[in-house]
Amino acid sequence: MIDIINNLNFTLYEPATREEVIEVEKEFGFKLPNVYKEFLYVTDGLSTNESISIFGTDEIIDMNRSYEVQKYADGYVAIGNSGGDDFLLMRSDEIVMEVIRVDCGVMNPAYAHPFAEDFIEWINNGAVDPYDLDEDDEEQQLGRLILIGPPKNGSSDLKIIKKAFDIQYRAFDILKGYKNVPFVLTENVVIDQALEKIKSLGELGDLLKVEKV
Repeated sequence: MIDIINNLNFTLYEPATREEVIEVEKEFGFKLPNVYKEFLYVTDGLSTNESISIFGTDEIIDMNRSYEVQKYADGYVAIGNSGGDDFLLMRSDEIVMEVIRVDCGVMNPAYAHPFAEDFIEWINNGAVDPYDLDEDDEEQQLGRLILIGPPKNGSSDLKIIKKAFDIQYRAFDILKGYKNVPFVLTENVVIDQALEKIKSLGELGDLLKVEKV
């Protein structure tokens, strides 16, 4: 049961109607997760003080269309975002409970991170981003991201890496660089976050390392 009405950290909206939810399902051609629909019947969208947004019935259609979620993450639906850079995805299945997080620029569940095992429990407990917890205000350590080996698939692999780390190099410059590794792809990355992204890239991550500045 969704129990969020008295949470002062949430911005809530009028509940969605069953007709509005049915229209979303017609638009997508599949059933939304039951737990997400239960949420919509409490509030048609939500935002928190900690940069989490859960889409309402209008926004979910616009965001999934704009980012072509069903094309690049077939079998999933984006139900929210974290910090504006990552989508929160759920399987397009009525009984699913789990939420995963994926970079908007990659949009591939193969590179996703676990986010919440139980959508309702996560919402009721404050919709906290598990990757954005304070660490006693410790200063974040910065480093440089280095390509240490040539990718097997050349420019297509480099495109995935470029999107994952929001690298601003022109593709031509990176193509020249990967033929002469090690090659610094970008400076001043947050080390902990970069290591998480490297891990999410699987075999591609083996071609990268982070070096403290």
